[in-house]
Amino acid sequence: MAAVAPVAILLGAIAAVALLFNSFSNPLQAHFGTFGERFATDLEAAGMTMEPQNFAFVLVGVALVPWLALLVLLRPAPLAGVLMLAASALFAYFGGRSFLKQRRVKRVAMFTDQLEGALRTLAGGVRVGLGIRQALTITSEQSREPAKTEFMRVVGLSNLGLSILDAFDQLALRMTNTETAVLARVVRVQSQTGGDLGTVLEGLAGTIRDRRRLRRRVRAVTAQGRATAWLLGLLPLGVGAFVLTQDELRDAMLTTLPGHVVLAAALLLDALAVFMLVRMTRIDP
Repeated sequence: MAAVAPVAILLGAIAAVALLFNSFSNPLQAHFGTFGERFATDLEAAGMTMEPQNFAFVLVGVALVPWLALLVLLRPAPLAGVLMLAASALFAYFGGRSFLKQRRVKRVAMFTDQLEGALRTLAGGVRVGLGIRQALTITSEQSREPAKTEFMRVVGLSNLGLSILDAFDQLALRMTNTETAVLARVVRVQSQTGGDLGTVLEGLAGTIRDRRRLRRRVRAVTAQGRATAWLLGLLPLGVGAFVLTQDELRDAMLTTLPGHVVLAAALLLDALAVFMLVRMTRIDP
């Protein structure tokens, strides 16, 4: 009986873990399914043709390579190795998300710059009697990337049976700017109330032109504040380089508790100043 007891305890623990996993399996599957859809949407909006699973495989490689290198160089304890793996995985995840976000922001900005000309072409096609689908096809053929791909995607979705209004709504979800959202609403409202779509699109193109002009003016007015933020962000690097050349200052800052406190406070205050300046100079026209 004494020999059977550990086996029984082990089997009971395995059964309890299995029951617990089974009770949470559906919520976990739903959560990861939603996460995968959002991840695929981010890849699509960033203009990347890579499949989500391939990008995830790249992130796994980005996490494992530095971790293995650190294991070979430092030979840490098992617990430290696990913590390093967790830190490497977090770095890869947030680095991948940041990379996708930067790609998406850049692509949306390029699309916004091209939207005014595309809307004027679209309005011209509607005015000569073409349907909005045919006018979109001509507009996409005469546009550059990413507007070309995005408008062709709208046409392709409508050809597959999706409503042109819903296709514009999906375009607004991918291109997360105010102008595209207004375009989707304008097309939907015009389809329900009627009216001259060409004139409405011309007016929207004029509004986009005025917003771009105002945005350039805002950037010119806030240039000094943004330059100050850059200066405050880079100033600690210069001061730190000077301190490292002075033996007494370096030892006092890096090897004593008061030095650590002062260094942490200085970095915190500098980061707070940069954050406040960036928020003050960020104006959405």
